[in-house]
Amino acid sequence: MKLAVCLFKYFPYGGLARDFMRIMQSCIRAGDHIDVYVIEWQGELPSELNVHIVPVSGLSNHAKLQSFLDQVKPQLEREKYDLVVGFNKMPQLDLYYAADPCYIDRARSHALHSLLKFTPRVRFYSDCESAVFGPDSDTVSLMISDVQKALFKQHYHTPDHRLISLPPGIDRDRQRPADASSIRQRKRAELSVHDDEWLLLMVGTGFKTKGVDRGIAALAAMPDDERGKVRLVVIGDGDARALQKQADKSGVGDQVQFMGGRSDIPEFLLAADLLLHPARKENTGTVILEAMVAGLPVLISDVCGYAKHVKSAQAGDILKQPDNAAATAAQLVTMLDPQRLHQWSQQALSYAATEDLYSMPDKAAQIIRDMAEEKGGIIS
Repeated sequence: MKLAVCLFKYFPYGGLARDFMRIMQSCIRAGDHIDVYVIEWQGELPSELNVHIVPVSGLSNHAKLQSFLDQVKPQLEREKYDLVVGFNKMPQLDLYYAADPCYIDRARSHALHSLLKFTPRVRFYSDCESAVFGPDSDTVSLMISDVQKALFKQHYHTPDHRLISLPPGIDRDRQRPADASSIRQRKRAELSVHDDEWLLLMVGTGFKTKGVDRGIAALAAMPDDERGKVRLVVIGDGDARALQKQADKSGVGDQVQFMGGRSDIPEFLLAADLLLHPARKENTGTVILEAMVAGLPVLISDVCGYAKHVKSAQAGDILKQPDNAAATAAQLVTMLDPQRLHQWSQQALSYAATEDLYSMPDKAAQIIRDMAEEKGGIIS
């Protein structure tokens, strides 16, 4: 197949970028030719993909995105691709991988929506979303969140045949290996975490959205005798200066460490005692399942799309009051008990061994090929 794939920006540590790359690798194994159109690509350019970096103009972010769309449109028409796949919402897509939440739902919840809806920014993003989910579109969307699927149906009345649900797609390298104990000891030694200390882990880009400030506040609110035994490690790209100031001002600056983007997350999942994920918004929360398949218990907010897996597996707990630091601190104190953690870990591993948490990339790639064949685009 000759495929066009559109993605605004690629940076290697984001969840969307990892999903994109794994789906593309599955298509490549099937022998597909893939042209990728992006505004920005961070990291090494893969030789298996024909990456086109499109120079854009404009002062605002939405103006730059419009510039990208204006330049890509004639190329998509000229090349006569078998299928056009998007990882961001935009016109002209045959297939969209729905990693982003429903924009219009969030926009309408804003107190000033009646005024903001007329601004160029809101109009641009609303038009892009309507081009995918609206009644005049034929775009099929691959859904990874039941919550978001319901919201798109509510706002756009998108028919079911254009909303295909996918299973999760966790990397197999996140699974707990046979030498997990030795990896755990080595990584904790590397981080200078002592045997009598608890290691809390937070992972994700977009520190505000992921609730890192909530995590720091909860750590600071723990009782003195418990707080001194806890370390918080945060992995993800972003400006952490304000959060480090928050930690310093709260008296826990020495216990909070920002590690930036990392490629060795599986080792951190084994080294940690608990994944803390008090997100404010979270379409799915891939790191939640990554923790579960590694046997790491979790404490998460109920807005996460994958909270349903935590509940089904009994692999941790759901935050009762994520904006209440004292309440979260109390939950942490209760959870940081060796017996409880061991039970949650075993239940997570049992769930990971029996549920389909891994097949998304191959199933998405097969849907891409099936749709291309239905359009009659097989290349000899």
